[in-house]
Amino acid sequence: MGPTPYQYLPLWAKVAIERLDADAALRSEAMLDELLDSYARCYAEVVDPQTRDSARHICRRRFIGTYTEPPRPEPVPPGTLRLVRLAREGALSPGDRVATQRLGECEVTRIHTPHSIEVRDPSTGRHYLISGLDFGTDARVVEVEAARGATAP
Repeated sequence: MGPTPYQYLPLWAKVAIERLDADAALRSEAMLDELLDSYARCYAEVVDPQTRDSARHICRRRFIGTYTEPPRPEPVPPGTLRLVRLAREGALSPGDRVATQRLGECEVTRIHTPHSIEVRDPSTGRHYLISGLDFGTDARVVEVEAARGATAP
C-alpha cells in the first residue's frame, strides 16, 4: 500500500506538516517525527507507521532541497578504510574514527607507521592492527608532543 494522500491524514499529522511549512529551520525528519508524536499525544492517539511514512513522503516531495533526512551509512568496499571523523582535517590521530567492511566503525588507538594503524572495536574492546595502508607518498608519522614543542616560541 502506498502513502496516504494528504487529505486523508489525521488532523494532527496535517498540522505537523504545516508547521514544517511555516518554518524552514524545522524541516528535518527528526523534527517531523517529534511533532507527529507530540500532536498525536494531544489527541490521545499513537502515530501508526503508515501515517508516519505518509507524512515523511509528503515532506520529501513538498520541501525538496530543504527537508533533511538522517544520513544513511555508506557501505565500505572490501580492502578500503573510510575516515569517519577526524579531530583535525588532513591528520589521522588517536581518537579518530575509521570504518572497515569487516570491523565496522572503530577508534584509532595508535599510528605505528604511515602504512599501519591500530584500532579498537568499540563493541568488543578488542584491538586490531590494520596494515598495508596507502595514505600517499606525503604521509608521515609525527609525534604530537614533538610537533607542539617545535611550534612553541
